[in-house]
Amino acid sequence: MTALPKFVKAGMQSGSIMMMADVSTQFFIEGRKRQSNSEPTTPHYYDMERTLRWASAGLLLHGPYFYLSFSKLDRFMGGNTSFLSVVKKTALAQVVVFPPYLIMLFTYMGLWQTSDSNVLWNYVWNRVPDAFGGGCLFWPAVNIINFALVPSTLRVPYVAAVGSIWNVFLSWLNANKDNTRAGKRN
Repeated sequence: MTALPKFVKAGMQSGSIMMMADVSTQFFIEGRKRQSNSEPTTPHYYDMERTLRWASAGLLLHGPYFYLSFSKLDRFMGGNTSFLSVVKKTALAQVVVFPPYLIMLFTYMGLWQTSDSNVLWNYVWNRVPDAFGGGCLFWPAVNIINFALVPSTLRVPYVAAVGSIWNVFLSWLNANKDNTRAGKRN
């Protein structure tokens, strides 16, 4: 059997972890229930399609994007794990790598819900700033550990695993941002 390309493996790892993060969000944060065959579909029940959207985002976007981005950061900045080098890589990842990912992620999620460009723009615009702000609190510490201690071959799995906590927040934010005002839930 031929080995899978590294970016494909990264996508598979991220897809699995993002899928589990959404399942956790729905059951443990949002308190959704499993639906029996006799019950009508309501927002109070687990949404498998939503979970599949998150899994596909990990498979097609998160894993490949961060595998390629971290590879480029390593080539650009070198493999040095000195404190100054790690802080520089962390800052570069936070300012250069992270914002485009958030825009792509929420655009991807929004396209599952609308084809209207104005609605999509508002969808992305209403989620990215909060996600970026939360990420500025969460990711610097994670990336300092990532760049200082984690071998480059394990960076995507490390980020994806630690990111499962982060993905619970993103899943919640995506499902609830602006929907509470409209009385809707995804």
